[in-house]
Formats: sequence, structure tokens, C-alpha cells
Amino acid sequence: MQLCQTSLDSTDVLAYFSKENSDGASVRSHLAELIHSLLTSKDPDALAKLESLSMEVKATKVGAPEVATAKATASLPAGAVLTQPYFKDGVAVPTEGWHKKSKALHKVADSVTASSLAELPAQMPMFEWAGVGLGKEETYRIYLAMQSLQKEHKLLAVRFFGKLLGNKADYIVIEARAPADVHKPPSAAGAVPPEAPGVGLNTFCYFVAPSAADAFTVLEDVTPEQVVASKSVRKYLTGDLSAAVFAFPAFPGAEAAYLRAQIARIAAATVVYPAGKFAFNDDSEENPKPMIDAEEYAVPEDLTVPESWVHAYGKVLKIGRTTNPPKPEPADGEDPPEGEEEEEVSALESIASDAAVMAFSEESELPAWSVAMYNGGYAAYGVAIAKSHRWPGAYAAIAKTGDKHACVYIGHGHENAGAAFTPRAPPPILPESAESDEAEEAALAEENALLKEIDEAKLLAANAEGDAAEE
Repeated sequence: MQLCQTSLDSTDVLAYFSKENSDGASVRSHLAELIHSLLTSKDPDALAKLESLSMEVKATKVGAPEVATAKATASLPAGAVLTQPYFKDGVAVPTEGWHKKSKALHKVADSVTASSLAELPAQMPMFEWAGVGLGKEETYRIYLAMQSLQKEHKLLAVRFFGKLLGNKADYIVIEARAPADVHKPPSAAGAVPPEAPGVGLNTFCYFVAPSAADAFTVLEDVTPEQVVASKSVRKYLTGDLSAAVFAFPAFPGAEAAYLRAQIARIAAATVVYPAGKFAFNDDSEENPKPMIDAEEYAVPEDLTVPESWVHAYGKVLKIGRTTNPPKPEPADGEDPPEGEEEEEVSALESIASDAAVMAFSEESELPAWSVAMYNGGYAAYGVAIAKSHRWPGAYAAIAKTGDKHACVYIGHGHENAGAAFTPRAPPPILPESAESDEAEEAALAEENALLKEIDEAKLLAANAEGDAAEE
């Protein structure tokens, strides 16, 4: 039996496999580079890794935008791997270690009792009417993490603040009313003193983590300088708390400080309550007076009007606080320091007083809030959701029955100022120094006379010191 021979001779075969594609690569050049790579690496498992090595070599020549090398896995979130590490359509899935940490959350003692604000699994379904929220599994993991934090740090109350999105990793943010020793004081204080723990923008402390299964980090209390500086900066978060914030004007701190400043601004503007649910404790002598649950509370009849919602925080002043700092006491015989203080706007202010985001015309504008009712088929079980246009991603919801109320923020932490953000221009470059006339070079005789005069003066001074020592 005669073997079938190819119709191409050796020259034609070489020419056939040397044909280049649109990227300038051919089968012959690819095999040559692959063999060179094998000879260079001398990997004993080369046969088992042959396909993946071929893909790595091909990624440098053919379809580089379509094929990702193994180095792409470095940008994955911590605790995740790709199902297909050498292809762009690989899916990031949690590792076995992440699953173990997630299961450990279920070991929280049953004796831990979270506050009503922490009943997350019952609150998040309200936001589904507005098309926002988290998956049920992630919601429950966060709920377990909140209980674990409450037990570990003896927190008085915990609440899911939201999720701030980052380029490499996100931040799960837990808001907690904590004892003063849990608060982390700012590492650097400026000219304006920060508000004390439990007051103003530092009423709560905040815990953040990439996911509910990871370890949470408590953020430092915010300073007025950080709040003021954050208004001039618009940065996308990276997911690394220690990352530098490159911006002009320079931001005083790393990404952890920038994140805390944005949380403070978002909370002051978007954490809202139904009107009448809380009231000030007039019997208290504290300043500002603390809020307590109102003795007689009824859900407002029309929840779609802004007057039915009030802010939980006071307004942020231009100095970066919600309260004016105390004035220093004057010394004896001195007049008290002059200076006008900005008018404070306390909590429980109606959202109807919030300025519009932008005006399209004299009769048309984008308000700070819009409110809509959902589940209208059952009026008694309707859900009202307030949407913030000033901070896209911030929502507040209340059930018509009055038994559930929550606020949540899911976004990048960027404010809608009503116009395109324009970074502040850096100062102009300093000009060249003015040229000065050069002094005429001294003649040799004049220079020698000057040196002689200096030496004689030193000699006279030394003789005077010697005479004084002898006396």
C-alpha cells in the first residue's frame, strides 16, 4: 500500500506556513518564538504548560487586545481568581480562602442583637422598587458582618451606609454609633479643630472593607481641612486606603482620608428621616441637643412631597464643620476676637429647603430630591423612595406602614454640582529672576589691602583678649 504524499514540496510548505497575517505574524514565526521560549525557560513541566505558553507568546503578536496574559490577574480584587486566566472573557470567582472567611460570619453568636437600623435583609427589598440594591447573598453577608462588628467593638448601633465603587476594589461602608475609645482621632489636625467624637460630622465612626468577608478597618475621624479640600477634588477611588491622592489643590491625607471626607459630605446631604419620627431632647443641656424618638409619631400622609422628609445631620458649613468652633477665651485686659460666625443649620431641616442642583430655564430646574410612591396597588403597603440628584446613588425609603425605614448610597462618591467639574488651575510658573549688573572685579592691590586690613583687625582683637585675661 502506497502512502499518500502531499502535493506541496518542502519549499511550498515553508512558504505556506510563512504567510503573515494582518498583524505581521505567521505560524513559522510563532513556532520559532515558542521553541526559543522553551529553550530559555528550561521548564521541566513544559509539556503540561505548552498550550498556555503558546497563548502567552501569541498574546505578544496576535490578537493582543483579545488575549490577556497571566499578568492581568494582578489587577483582580483580593480573594478572587479568573476561571479562564488567559482570556479576556474569564469570570472572576472567589477563592477557597474567601469562602472560608464568608462561612465564618455565620458563627456569630445568636445573642448579638442589632438595632432596628441594622435589619438589612428586611430593608434592602424596599430599594428594589427603584431598581437599586445588592444581591441577597451579599446583603446577608453584610448583615452578619455588622453583627460581628457590633459584638467585637461593643457598638451601640450599626447601619449599612452603602457601597463606594473603586477601580480595583470597592468599599463596603458600615456606620456605627460607638464609644469614644473606638473612634480614631485624626493623625494630623489643622488650624480649625475637628468636631469631637459623637458630634457633627464625627457623630458616627465608619468601618470599611472590600467585602463583608474581609477584615474591616475603622476610618479616622474627619477634619475640617479634609472636608473643605474634598470639595475641590474629584477622584475615582482605587480601593487602596493607603493610596496617595494626586490632585491640585493638594489633599491633606491618603485615600482613607478622602474616602472619610466624602462619606461625611454624603451623610450630611442624603441621610434623611420621615418628618416627625425624631425630635430634639429639650431636657438635655448638651449643645447641640441630641435627637430622640418622638413620643407620638405617625407616617406623613403624603410621602411624595419634600416636606415629609428631614435631614439627620446639620448643614456642612464653609469651614468644614456642622458647628462653629468655640472661640478662644480672651486674655485679661484684651477684647474678645472679632469675626462673624456662619449661621448654623441644625438637623431635622426639611429637604424642601435644599437648593436645586441646576436650572434649565426660569421655569424648569433639577431639584435636589425627587420622591415617588411604589407598590401603588396596595396603598396601605406602599413604599416611598426619595432619590437624591445632588449625590447620584443616594436613596431613602420608607414603608407606608412605618415599620421600615432606611437610607443607602451606592456610587462613586461624586457630587453633581450642576455643571461640568473643572479642576482649579495651578498657580503660574515663576518668571526668571531679574538680571543684576555685575560688580567690577577688584584690582589686585585693592584686594591685598582689604585682606591686610582684615588680618590687622583680627590681630588687634586677639591682643585685646590677651590683655584682659592677664588683668
